[in-house]
Amino acid sequence: MKKRIFSALAAILALSMIGGCSDNGGSLPADGGQTSSSSIGSADTSSSSSSSSTSSSSTPQSSSTESLPESSSENGSSSESSAPVPVEVSSTAGNVDIPPVEITADNMRTSVKLFDVISEGKDNAMLSPLSLNMALGLIDAGAAGSTKTALDTYLGSDDYSGFASEYMEVVESQYNFKSDYIEEWKNVFEIANSFWANKYLPFKEEYKSGLTEKFKAEVRNIDFGDKDNALKTINGWVEQKTHKMIPEIINDYSDDIAAVLINTIYFESAWRDEWTINEDYKQLFTLPDGSTKELPLMHNGVRSYFENDKATAFSCGYMNGLEFIGILPKETGDFTVESLDIPSLLESESYEYDVVASMPKLEFETEIPLTETLKSFSLSEIFDENAADFSGMSDVPMYVSEILQKTKLELDENGTKAAAVTMATMQANGIAMEREKKEVTLDRSFAFLIYDRAENQIVFLGKVTNP
Repeated sequence: MKKRIFSALAAILALSMIGGCSDNGGSLPADGGQTSSSSIGSADTSSSSSSSSTSSSSTPQSSSTESLPESSSENGSSSESSAPVPVEVSSTAGNVDIPPVEITADNMRTSVKLFDVISEGKDNAMLSPLSLNMALGLIDAGAAGSTKTALDTYLGSDDYSGFASEYMEVVESQYNFKSDYIEEWKNVFEIANSFWANKYLPFKEEYKSGLTEKFKAEVRNIDFGDKDNALKTINGWVEQKTHKMIPEIINDYSDDIAAVLINTIYFESAWRDEWTINEDYKQLFTLPDGSTKELPLMHNGVRSYFENDKATAFSCGYMNGLEFIGILPKETGDFTVESLDIPSLLESESYEYDVVASMPKLEFETEIPLTETLKSFSLSEIFDENAADFSGMSDVPMYVSEILQKTKLELDENGTKAAAVTMATMQANGIAMEREKKEVTLDRSFAFLIYDRAENQIVFLGKVTNP
């Protein structure tokens, strides 16, 4: 189980910008360095979790300094304001043909490949593999036959529910506490799951109780016929669980909707050792096309250093025990995260050096339609209304109609806030989702009220026998 948790959390820190720097290496607890199979990856700086080994570099400090982007502006200088500009990134993957991707049972490598597909052509991009895996895990719990086999292969486990249960216990017990001396920062890492079932469809009690037990999911029946209220309720839950960072995940749905399954992740923590920044001193940041822009960089001194043939990296610790890992490719220009060989980079961790780390502040958000991309990752069957098998969920034939993820990141010299929401919607196959109908026709003597519901007052009461 520890190995599975380590592999998973390694991915959250490896792909995410949710990890950290510290003088003692900022590594995760000595019990195995739990990490999660998800996180947020950036096209400019990816992050990863750590494992221990020794680097072969003999000049880490200078290598580290060179590896961090420091350049000066020519034409592309930034605005006078040093505040980061939010950038919304949407994936256009659904509008293009994506070649099939060969995947293995190694979910970290699969997640890296997925990130490279959805981040292609984007200036800044972010993915939470953990959030996506949790949402797929909610679906997997109700899958059967070849549909379950496909989901298990993607998730890298034939018992993802068991992993989710144990990992959520680790997160709750180890990564959440309040700092006694940094009042303005919470130190939290929260995972929440929910299942919103069409109240007019029969979902199996065993499936629903399994979600509650294994995923700590909130299972609710909802009247999708009352669309305004349904949208308000679901989005209100998302806004609450992401601490208002992501206020909305769904704005419409089809009449034959069967269920909505949602995972949220919220991370907030101060740095274990704060970064320093001089807003008036700007350095050059080189863009993939070779142009440059001026912006202030944050600086820190750390001990944890990584290096393989493809990249160098540093680790910086958060107060709640997670880490941020900043990764710099050795080659300039654009790159894929897969080409950096994240697993071998993590295995190269060394504490032999004093490392100078520098990086810009970050603030951006993403919206990523994942349906078409996941079809190319051997999951096309879950979207196929004729082939999908979710008989463990309901006797009514269903299929996944959409998977969407939104993320947001705010990172500065004081700490980091990050949130992710992944939503999967399901539709019933070939069944009209009509509610039971009742009729009330006032075509004979009737009574009526004009009623103040809020105060339970009948303002007018009447009777009509001869209109």
